[in-house]
Amino acid sequence: MNLILFIATLLIFFAVNPASAQSYELPVEHEHTFSDCRGTLVITPERIEYKTAHKEDARTWRYADLRQIKIQSPNSIELVSYEDQKRMMNRDRVFKFKVLEGEITSEISALLVERATRPVVTSMAPATEDAPAFKALVKHLHRFGGCIGTLKVYPDRVVYESEETPSDSRYWRYGDIQNFSQSERYRFEIVTFEDKFGGPKAYNFQLREALPAYAYDYVWTGVYPSKFRREERLAWPGDGEGISADRKARNQ
Repeated sequence: MNLILFIATLLIFFAVNPASAQSYELPVEHEHTFSDCRGTLVITPERIEYKTAHKEDARTWRYADLRQIKIQSPNSIELVSYEDQKRMMNRDRVFKFKVLEGEITSEISALLVERATRPVVTSMAPATEDAPAFKALVKHLHRFGGCIGTLKVYPDRVVYESEETPSDSRYWRYGDIQNFSQSERYRFEIVTFEDKFGGPKAYNFQLREALPAYAYDYVWTGVYPSKFRREERLAWPGDGEGISADRKARNQ
């Protein structure tokens, strides 16, 4: 009887606290300049741990110990720590892992996005069923050339999906976006917290089809919720004319 009550209590606890039940173990290869080592990457709601027989490489990180988590693909993850790398002029040490069995799923990505203390860079969007408020075919401009994909705008996030170059796909909550701008009708630029040599990385999209004018107000309100208030209401699809009229009235 006591055993039944104990099991029932556990089931109720995990139903109320689903994150408590989440733990993932991935066999990985830790990349070095020379002579890679292998081990297991353990991801839980509290920490990320790298277990390996190479004791000098074993690590346990709380999420506050990581400056950036980057999911390059289902088989690649990069952890940027605050640990100084003396041989590299005290640059933050980067741990790159290649997944050998299984893959980084959308569930793992969702857990990392939820628990990390800083924005996660991920090409693996957490699985959702809601439809975007706006979407448009775009070209993501690179230094040379670019890749084709779809830009999707949701009430709480912006997603870029590229079947042509999956590693270039990105998922941003509005809080993960530093800045947003529209320099012209067929351009859409997002400045992120993602590391890049010389400063934060900007994603410049060339629209292959126009977005409604009020789509930009919609994103603007999400990125700058406290800085700009639209008559104490959010910009939703269908409100474009009212928003434009409000703006015109204030500028007169």
